[in-house]
Amino acid sequence: MTERLDETVPGEGAPGIAASSYAADERLLAELRAAWPPAAPPSSPDAAVRGYVEADLRLREPTAALRVGDRFALALTAEPDGAFGVVPLARDDVLVTSWRRAVAGDGLSAFVAGVPLASERSIEADQTNASVVVGERAIVKWFRRVGPGPSRAATLIAHLDAVGFGEMPAPLGSLTWGRGDGPDLTIAQGDTYLAGARDGWEWCVERLERHVGHGETDCPAGCDPWIGVPLGRLVARLHAALSTPSDVLPEPPSAADPRTVAVWRARADATIDDALRLTAEQDPAAVAILAAIAPAMRADLDAVASGRPVAIQPVHGDLHVGQVLEWSGGLAIIDFDGNPALGAEANALRQPGERDIAQMATSLDHVGRIVDHRTAGSARPIVDAWIARTRREFLGALDPDPALLGAFEVEQECRELIYAARFLPRWRYAPLAALRARYGG
Repeated sequence: MTERLDETVPGEGAPGIAASSYAADERLLAELRAAWPPAAPPSSPDAAVRGYVEADLRLREPTAALRVGDRFALALTAEPDGAFGVVPLARDDVLVTSWRRAVAGDGLSAFVAGVPLASERSIEADQTNASVVVGERAIVKWFRRVGPGPSRAATLIAHLDAVGFGEMPAPLGSLTWGRGDGPDLTIAQGDTYLAGARDGWEWCVERLERHVGHGETDCPAGCDPWIGVPLGRLVARLHAALSTPSDVLPEPPSAADPRTVAVWRARADATIDDALRLTAEQDPAAVAILAAIAPAMRADLDAVASGRPVAIQPVHGDLHVGQVLEWSGGLAIIDFDGNPALGAEANALRQPGERDIAQMATSLDHVGRIVDHRTAGSARPIVDAWIARTRREFLGALDPDPALLGAFEVEQECRELIYAARFLPRWRYAPLAALRARYGG
């Protein structure tokens, strides 16, 4: 990493991934192919316990391999869209040739952070990427999927730093694959660890649960469940910073022409179709509900005016409450890499700000659905009132185009259903409940 922490891990130097680019190792690639797939780590939980359903490596062969020291390696598997799956590997002894999947505690993250004796622990949350806390001082985030283009996060973080946006963890460097036949791809990203920080799936849910525990729609003093205004103002400050010119992005704002808007509309329609199809394969009762409200969902897409340009700017790209940390210094936004489950077009650097706003608004709704699910519906009036007020106050701190917002919210809920079908089936209840509440299904 190019920057260093002010304090050190006991017995070690300060964590920091040296700015380096690893080249492919053909000998290691042949070794991995001869014994593919790698073994599971010791005491690896099954998918039902882990939550996130990892790719079946028996169906993917490594196309490149990176050697990281004597005991660690990275395998890259080719994806149909030109991206690559990332498989961190470890072996238990330098004399042992067999490789297995690496997990927190093996020392890979501490090694690349330059503090090989530091502790490691994984962040136990359902997520598309895997994050490891190193020495309680840094976080190393491993991307499960990279490419085909360069990391958007590097551009956005450099731009935000240049314009003075400080409401994010300080970056500590990255590990990249120097492809040679294409742009370097970021495999892992290091950031400062904010002590005591919790993401919104913890602190937002906890505040609503505390509110529900009082059994009142108006929370008494000290309960503080009303998070809409601070989150709305934070997003407004982020968007203002992203739209401010810098040497990195001299002209951040732009406009999408009517043809591009038509492409968004077609993509959103296809997302509804995919959500219906994938849900039908797993939950016939749910797809019957979706089919009944699909016309109303498509009508929200039709509400976006055609024939006029739409303002676009750099956006976060995957903005939800889980990307907002609460810590002793306030709130901080993380993960500017876009949605790794989507393609390059959907992760375009410049999009309407309503895309971010819709993602955050739907996630706030999902906070309510989580609490409703945990309480088996016993506190639904309180939860529904919280959702309505939080949404109203969040949007009140911003100024979104209502038609664009509605269309992006429909698309986002369908993306959530697709995510549930492909990776996390037990999550389906949240977007389904949100859509039923919105459309009366």
